[in-house]
Amino acid sequence: MATVKLWSDSEAEADPRVRAVFADIRATRGSDFVNNFWRGLANDPALLERT
Repeated sequence: MATVKLWSDSEAEADPRVRAVFADIRATRGSDFVNNFWRGLANDPALLERT
């Protein structure tokens, strides 16, 4: 079975594109939680931005 790396908050902070999308998710949801769907998409920051 294939696995997908899930980005931690510290890894997301290191990439400005991922950091911006995660910040938008948090603001939109009104929560500090970013679920695993978005953390998996962070492996491809361009795809994460488009989604």
